[in-house]
Amino acid sequence: MAQYEILTGAYAILGGSFDPIHNGHLYLAKEVLSLSPIHKVILVPSYNHNFKGEDIVLDYDCRLALAQEAINSFTPLHFINHPVEDFRPPIEVWDAERGESGYTSDLVRKLIKQNPEQSFAFIIGADNLQNLPNWHDFAWLKQNLHFIVLPRPDSVMSCDVLSQIKHTILDMPLCDISSSDIRAKISAGESISGLVPEELELRIRDLYLAKA
Repeated sequence: MAQYEILTGAYAILGGSFDPIHNGHLYLAKEVLSLSPIHKVILVPSYNHNFKGEDIVLDYDCRLALAQEAINSFTPLHFINHPVEDFRPPIEVWDAERGESGYTSDLVRKLIKQNPEQSFAFIIGADNLQNLPNWHDFAWLKQNLHFIVLPRPDSVMSCDVLSQIKHTILDMPLCDISSSDIRAKISAGESISGLVPEELELRIRDLYLAKA
């Protein structure tokens, strides 16, 4: 079966701390929808992040709310292939990790159990590909999950890892925005205009300043 046929109708999971959500996340989600037959991109903020842990600044409920507000700002103009009268944003935020382990394998098992008729894929950057075999329950992941791999100009694709997983490589222009850079700009009193959704800019700035 061709790789695009495998993805037809699937939901693509985009996990992360979203500390905070930013325009790079939204750009990535829209590009995945544009370049593949994925039906929806599901943003899943991490409740417990096994790699970042205590480095996360905002609490889970706050990060979840910001992500939902960012998605709510989308209109049919962002997705011109959807008729206005039928419009349902093809990007959603799911509160799926609350109280969970933070392991991708546990998250996917939970989503499959809750949505037995739905197929899922997982979005991963090439910069995280090399470490993928170290993820919890990698043996289960490589058998049960399709990975959408996004190349990075400063990362080498690991052919050894790619040979072990079901995957599709989507080549797209890099959007060089990171949550850590946004937090650093806020701390330095610099503008974050254009880096986060305009309607959330002041709120995001105030939330992080309050944590300083």
